[in-house]
Amino acid sequence: MRDIEVVSWEDFPQRLENVKRSLENIYGVELGGGFEDVPLDRLYPTEEFLEKDKLALIFRKVVREGYDVPIIVVKRDDDYFIIDGHHRSFISRKVMKKTMRAYVLKFPKNASYRIQPKSPLEDLQIRDVAAIDDPIVRTWGQILTLLKYYEALYGISFGLRKEDVPLKDLVPTQPQTRKKQIDSIKELSVPIVCIKHGGKYYILDGHARSLHAKQSGLASIQAIILFPETMMDFGIIKTAREMNLKSLEDIEIVE
Repeated sequence: MRDIEVVSWEDFPQRLENVKRSLENIYGVELGGGFEDVPLDRLYPTEEFLEKDKLALIFRKVVREGYDVPIIVVKRDDDYFIIDGHHRSFISRKVMKKTMRAYVLKFPKNASYRIQPKSPLEDLQIRDVAAIDDPIVRTWGQILTLLKYYEALYGISFGLRKEDVPLKDLVPTQPQTRKKQIDSIKELSVPIVCIKHGGKYYILDGHARSLHAKQSGLASIQAIILFPETMMDFGIIKTAREMNLKSLEDIEIVE
């Protein structure tokens, strides 16, 4: 797996200085600025795509570590354009934050940042730019793949929410899981993925992890819940009912 640069709090001052100096050289002006809590619905990208491996790594750090290094933006009128921090911004948007800490660079009154086309942050494509050899990071990436799949399937935006889900409330969406897949799990390092409906959690990814948790005597498991911006019926729920799947006990473990 390639080396991925993830900005730390220690790196941030130098990163900010480099970005600020670069813009000042390009525009021939001195920039002011300061920290603000920027509304995510007024935040716009200046890049065309996100790198899947980096996005997966940052997603993991946000969920597991509370990673919250500020982004760097330029303000123009009431809008904010991302100069540094597209991946952080996208994940913040998807985990349903309303605002994000940012250092806002401001141009003097006689100069302004060039006009940028305004496109929604969550419309950014996610591209595979390199193979993800780390199996844990790869699994976090699969969560994002599922997110994009469901958004494309239903034509609406989905958010992500972390929950500790009781195993008794899980409903499988596949009838079988291989024993060797369950046995290969050493620790539950990645959440399962579910949609919630009628007080139940339908598993989209993580059947083996769920069964491993059950066999380990756990009462709950960490999950990432995909939820739509509007209420809707999911085809996967109908499929589970047609297969008469109601709980983890209904999964057949095969060799």
